[in-house]
Amino acid sequence: MSKSPGTIIAGYRVVEILGSGGMGEVYIVQNEQLHRREAMKVISVGSVANSDFQQRFDNEARTMAALDHPSIITIHNYGIDAGEPWFTMTYVDGPNLSVAQLTPADAVTAITQVADALDYAHSRSVVHRDIKPANIVVTRESDGSLRRAVLLDFGIAKLADSPHLTAADSLIGSVAYTAPEVIGGADAGSAADQYSLACTAFEVLTGRPPFSAPTSAALMMAHVQQPAPALGSVRPDLDPLTPVLLRAMAKNPSSRFPDCRSFAAALVDALAHTAAGRHTMVAPVMPAEVRDHSGPQPFPAPAARPYPMPAPHPQQPAPAFPQSTTPYPSPAGPPSAGLPAGPQWSAPYGAVGAPPQTPPKRRRRGPWIAGAIVLVVVLAVAGTIPLWWPGDDSAANVPPFATAQIAGAAGSECMIDAGSLYCWGDNSHGQLGDGSMTARSLPAKVPGLESVTAVAMGSYDSASTSRSRATTCAVAAEDLYCWGDNLFWQTGDAGTLQEKTSPFRVPGLGKVTAVATSHSSTCAVSDGALYCWGFYSGGQLGNGGTDSLKTPTRVPGLTDVTAVSSRAGSVCAIAAAELYCWGRNWSGQLGTGTLDDVKTPTRVTSLKAVTAVSIGGGNLADTPFWNTCAVADGSVYCWGSNLNQQLARDADKTKNTPLKVDGLTGASDVSVDIGTFCAVADAQAQCWGNNRFGQVGDGGTDQRFTPQPVRGVTDVRQVVTSYSVTCAVTVDRRYCWGLNKSGQLADPGRTDEQVTTPVEVTLPAA
Repeated sequence: MSKSPGTIIAGYRVVEILGSGGMGEVYIVQNEQLHRREAMKVISVGSVANSDFQQRFDNEARTMAALDHPSIITIHNYGIDAGEPWFTMTYVDGPNLSVAQLTPADAVTAITQVADALDYAHSRSVVHRDIKPANIVVTRESDGSLRRAVLLDFGIAKLADSPHLTAADSLIGSVAYTAPEVIGGADAGSAADQYSLACTAFEVLTGRPPFSAPTSAALMMAHVQQPAPALGSVRPDLDPLTPVLLRAMAKNPSSRFPDCRSFAAALVDALAHTAAGRHTMVAPVMPAEVRDHSGPQPFPAPAARPYPMPAPHPQQPAPAFPQSTTPYPSPAGPPSAGLPAGPQWSAPYGAVGAPPQTPPKRRRRGPWIAGAIVLVVVLAVAGTIPLWWPGDDSAANVPPFATAQIAGAAGSECMIDAGSLYCWGDNSHGQLGDGSMTARSLPAKVPGLESVTAVAMGSYDSASTSRSRATTCAVAAEDLYCWGDNLFWQTGDAGTLQEKTSPFRVPGLGKVTAVATSHSSTCAVSDGALYCWGFYSGGQLGNGGTDSLKTPTRVPGLTDVTAVSSRAGSVCAIAAAELYCWGRNWSGQLGTGTLDDVKTPTRVTSLKAVTAVSIGGGNLADTPFWNTCAVADGSVYCWGSNLNQQLARDADKTKNTPLKVDGLTGASDVSVDIGTFCAVADAQAQCWGNNRFGQVGDGGTDQRFTPQPVRGVTDVRQVVTSYSVTCAVTVDRRYCWGLNKSGQLADPGRTDEQVTTPVEVTLPAA
């Protein structure tokens, strides 16, 4: 029975009912503790006395809560109250695709975002099983343009197998979108989700599902026996999309696209060959026999995620750091192929799951998976040699760079030399800035940029492609330019969500000195203030709001900002020589003494005279983790995850306040990523921690618990470690070492994937 307004469910006060159906009711509720409104779904069951159902509900709720993607609903809490299972999620007021009015371009954009979410979930061995228009909610900008498509009800279809559900036919409305192999009794897999997404796309583009019949039994037989209809027979103006949908709705799962993102990409390409791009059409509500009547389901918009803490790491002796780091998928096969086995360290946060197949799929990362993440190291106090430097002449003659001269992300690298920017490696999203999406093994100058002073690369790991969705930004002649992936306006172009293969000048900023980009958001230091924009997740934009931002927006409370670093939803900035952090805080990486997420800048009170900061992250045995390091008063401090004793050799899994790193003096630079730490101290590069691919640079691959001098590199001005690759700039040379799966070391003749000592990088003449 539906609950009336004012009713209390598990401590939440019902504000109004949004809809009801065979699976239960959806309400707007007031979270009395946090003083915010959320959406609550109460599942109808006959009895939950059976412990098997309760365990299944717990498992499915935890699975849903662990999914972290902008197009997947954010789960806040769950439980069973008075015999009724429930869960809460972020509430946004948006229509689902059964009632939304979309142009073909917006429809394809919505399908593309959902495809990315599905491949991310599939990389984590999660299948939705109930893709349909009513389970996809869209939100819009104030100007009416599409902001985001969000997928609802992960796990609910699986729970429907329980005999305790009161409505045995609760999913009957989904038959219009069910894959023939599932109707035939096979378990739903990723290909079944693709089939359902194609049926959904057909309906959104035409106003009717691909198959119809007077009874559910006849409808199921139509999916199994009848050929899929041609889209062009209903929408002649969209006929170029017909072969794409026919392939995605093939009866044989193996004949469909290799993943959902490939299907969506083919839709995008086909739409470019039509003239129907801006015609508005309505997808009407379908008859009862083929439509779920759960009503409007306004769930998630870009919203704060509660980010439950990762499951405790097994209590066992810490093995040698990464004896099998999988930094990101590669076309050549799983990164671990032919390499030592051991704990599964992964580079990008969100990139978990099975290794890529052929054609390669994005692991967890894949997009967001699979995940990931990019670290940007930015140093402060330009043009001066710190007074705390030692008196040794050789060290004193090696001043640190004031801004990041090196950047890397998921198979791509960039370096600055004499005011020009050179990039190489993977180019799946145009992150090399050369106007193409063709990978390149040798460094080449990014055209159109002069007087480059800072560079940053970041990714939003996605299970949908063979590479992370990478974005690059650079400061050139005091202007900011960004290019590459632009899924959430992180390149600064509010007019499109399309990838950019060439540098785009970001409007609305003054004199820019530093930049960081990661997790589909970007932050830049402009005229001493900090501005952030792009995807909102856990507070990473720093303005206290819950919306993504299309244009640079000032972060309040910070002045005299000199540096910024970001990674996978966590951001830190140096302002007036003090360190401030905000965003995600699963591992205590914000240094605030708690594990609570923070939406606005919070000062790390124990550090003074801060000159450099770096945030990095990854996965260990499918558990996401973060670390942060800073240079303060000439010493290096690190904190965050201690899952593999990378900070201290004790049983603590997190260190939520800064710990001083012994053995480093006269520090001027620090960098951290995937459990690998590097610093410049007295002009010497020293690294420690995760050494799976030799990224510590001391000639071995065992974990190092204390700083080790990098072999053969002296007079170091900057060192950066990212995605299992470490690079350093000296007074007159450049070096890289570690993972070389995508040619990150800029030497096409070198084929070994583990390079344990520095290799000199030769940049072409400007």
